[in-house]
Amino acid sequence: MDNHGVMLVMIGGASWPVPMLAAKQNKIIDPLILGLLPVFAEWQNDKTAALAKLDSKCYDALLEIAFVALSALHPHLTHEKFLELPVTLPELITAFSIIARQTGVFQKEDAMGEVAGAGSPLKETSTGTVSSPILAI
Repeated sequence: MDNHGVMLVMIGGASWPVPMLAAKQNKIIDPLILGLLPVFAEWQNDKTAALAKLDSKCYDALLEIAFVALSALHPHLTHEKFLELPVTLPELITAFSIIARQTGVFQKEDAMGEVAGAGSPLKETSTGTVSSPILAI
């Protein structure tokens, strides 16, 4: 993690800072994240089956999540410019868990060892990374 809660994601072969996201980004991203959770839950048991569920709607959701998150600190990044980046599926999948954390949908463990937020599947490890039975990809 970088200063002030900013985390880096690799998109299009470059590192992009992603801050804790504001309500205007979360309003767009949160429903997309929640809609993708069944795909990532499947990933734990059968990656091939999960990939088979990754249709164009899911792929569009991953792209939109990444674009909205990156545009938080890069307001001049247009949707058209973003779509011209050489973005790979593995980058989008890896960025998904980081961006989900930056929305506040998933919180790190509190001092009592319980996850903040009702039933959150993500937990922060001692190294500051996020681990999850759903998002461990």
